[in-house]
Amino acid sequence: MADQDVRLIEAIRNARPFLKTVHGNDYLAAKASDFAAFTRGALLVTAVFVLSTIVWDFTIDAVNAPRVIWLRCLQAALVLMWALASWRNVHAPMARVLAVLGPMAVEATFVHILGVLDQGAAYGMGGFLYFFIFMPFLTLAQPLAFSVVVLVGIAVFPPLLHLAGWSVGIEWRIYFAYIGLVIGPVMLILLLFEYLYWTVFRYRRQVEAQAGTDGLTAVANRRYFLTEATARLRLQSEQGRATSLLFIDIDRFKAINDMHGHVLGDQVLTHVVGRLRHVLGDRDLIARYGGEEFVVLLPDTDVEEARVVAERMRHAVKSAACRSDAYELDIVSTVSVGVATHRADQPADLDRLIAEADRAVYTAKRAGRDCVVAAEGSGPS
Repeated sequence: MADQDVRLIEAIRNARPFLKTVHGNDYLAAKASDFAAFTRGALLVTAVFVLSTIVWDFTIDAVNAPRVIWLRCLQAALVLMWALASWRNVHAPMARVLAVLGPMAVEATFVHILGVLDQGAAYGMGGFLYFFIFMPFLTLAQPLAFSVVVLVGIAVFPPLLHLAGWSVGIEWRIYFAYIGLVIGPVMLILLLFEYLYWTVFRYRRQVEAQAGTDGLTAVANRRYFLTEATARLRLQSEQGRATSLLFIDIDRFKAINDMHGHVLGDQVLTHVVGRLRHVLGDRDLIARYGGEEFVVLLPDTDVEEARVVAERMRHAVKSAACRSDAYELDIVSTVSVGVATHRADQPADLDRLIAEADRAVYTAKRAGRDCVVAAEGSGPS
């Protein structure tokens, strides 16, 4: 099978996930972030281009061109208003309103300009094509469906003006020939670009996931945890909500590696993680902190609730042996768990929370292992 056929089949298979993803919140947020600066720059360039068309007006009709300078300035002002509304957030409601109404207002004034200039309707027919040249670039940061609606809108708006009685001698047969010639390729290019960006977005998410995931246990790694947990803890603190952290250490794990080797040790690690995750909720964040140590961030959880979760995790690990057919062994593991809780009256400090939970783990080890210990000061304030 040729490479082109393989790529075509892959594109067809990707159609459903593509259509599902391109209107997802994460995708749209990434697209807005990636193309925000481009959108602002493109709008500024467009405003300059609109002002430069004053030269075209004087070339066509030097007598009447001064009468439409203010309209060209108005067109540029509309584009600049769109740019200003998009400056901080390209998806802001006003930015989207201007993305729809702005081009239509420019079209309406353009139709009027063609009526003022001598033979403007004849010479300016090709000017409508510029709308289809510029608009795909100006709406790159917007959802695909939104961009399509805008393109269709600017295609049908001039004929609607004609039906409303605003006619300036435009030859509509030629207009529709122009639009019919350009709108199909523009839509296809827009769709192709969206597919290419979706491909980049998908691979980028995969790379980000791999960079933040522990390769053996498939939970978050230490680097990702420190970044994500810091942000979550800060948000919880600002909202005055309790957050707890569990520091989990697999008891006597070094002995397993020394007696049976690292292959079996890896199996025990993945088994224990599976048991731990079985207890956790969707909002809880678990990560491999290092070696046989794991940390769990529990949002909206006070110290007593965290103790309950920790006891459930300890029981889940102890109650199910890790079966290794290759070694013909059933290994029962236990864990020691340290609990530390961030109170609303404390500053958000993840390092302090980890250190407190870590000290509690060592207390649990000295107490005989296979137990849960809360750090001092983790009780109610």
